[in-house]
Amino acid sequence: MDFKIIVIEDEFSINDILTFALKGEGYKVKSASSSKEAREFLQDFKPNLVLLDINLPDESGFELCKFINANYKIPIIMLTARNDITDKVLGLELGADDYITKPFHIKEVLVRVKIALRRVDKYRNLDNYNDFINLNDSIKIKLENRMVIKDGKEIKLKPKEYDLLVFFIKNKNRVFTREEILDKVWGIDYCGEIRTVDIHVRRLRAKLNLDSGQSFIETVFGVGYVMR
Repeated sequence: MDFKIIVIEDEFSINDILTFALKGEGYKVKSASSSKEAREFLQDFKPNLVLLDINLPDESGFELCKFINANYKIPIIMLTARNDITDKVLGLELGADDYITKPFHIKEVLVRVKIALRRVDKYRNLDNYNDFINLNDSIKIKLENRMVIKDGKEIKLKPKEYDLLVFFIKNKNRVFTREEILDKVWGIDYCGEIRTVDIHVRRLRAKLNLDSGQSFIETVFGVGYVMR
């Protein structure tokens, strides 16, 4: 599969370095220096992943992240010169899958990109499941194309959210710590913060909860999470 990536960065030197390095790895790359340009590429180029800087000239990267998350099912890696945990958490809350703090080493970026795209491609190797998994009468998962359907309508899940959901389904009634979830879903080479798990669980709950407010994923206080 030929992966396509959009680099959204208004600083020319950084954009150029990232674009050159990604193309050197065999990816198809589009470069954008503004939110307006990025939105046009999103529709026409149909990327598999976005590298997104927070500071853009015409719109906050946070706002663009929120837009991408609401309209596309693709991973977002945020680039930020800020090392404030609040900014990182906000990015994750708005739909980012990962973040890289500047200054960064290009090898780190390439590894993070490879990990994110590996999750996008994981559906090729789904095993021992029928075409559909039914969570209940109203929610089902179509594994062939990674679709989650609730009451006849598709729920837009990010790749990481989908992987997390399938992980819980395959391991129902088993309690996992946050560290174990990071290891199993994000991979042992993931170097983000453990709070990422809480944020993704919260996003899944918001998208999958029944009208009554019941959650499929329960918190086991002092331990981690379980799907009943």
